[in-house]
This record gives sequence, structure tokens and C-alpha cells, in this order.
Amino acid sequence: MWSVFNFFFLIGSAPLNVVYFGIFFTVQLAFTLVSAGYFLTADGFTEIAAAVNTAGGAFAFASGMLGYYTVANLMCQEALGFNFPMGDTSRFFKKKLH
Repeated sequence: MWSVFNFFFLIGSAPLNVVYFGIFFTVQLAFTLVSAGYFLTADGFTEIAAAVNTAGGAFAFASGMLGYYTVANLMCQEALGFNFPMGDTSRFFKKKLH
């Protein structure tokens, strides 16, 4: 369920910047791998499930690090007046004019 829900956030983050897209992409992989690990455990493949869950945890850690980068950017922007490079992707997406 969370994988499906997160997929919409992933699509929505594409025109924002690379860091936000990276957060939702790594969260997507983490949710998908952890849920696959549970299915593997239910089917009796416990060794493979442990490896898949470890990979899911690694992607969750990566999304956490990208989240810290985003928070550091916001804090430095507010307190110190400079931005970290976030990788603007808006130039690849056309905006609809109403």
C-alpha cells in the first residue's frame, strides 16, 4: 500500500529537483524491497528475505541522508542566506498555461 501511495509522490517530485526525486525514489525502493522480503519470508525463503530486507534498509538509509541534506539546505537558506545545489529539474517539464 505504501509503495503505491509513494509512487504518486515520486511522480509529483519529478519537476521539482533531483534531491526530492532521489528521496522518493529511494523510499520507493525501500518500501518495495521490504514488502518483497515479507513475501519471501511467508514463502519460506528466509535467507533471501534477509538479504532483500537488508537492501531495503540500505535504501531507507540513503533516503534519510537525502532528507538530512534537504533540511540542511533549508536551514542554511534561512539562517545563512545560501543554498546547497539541489539539481533543478523544472526545465525538463513544460508548465500548462491556463
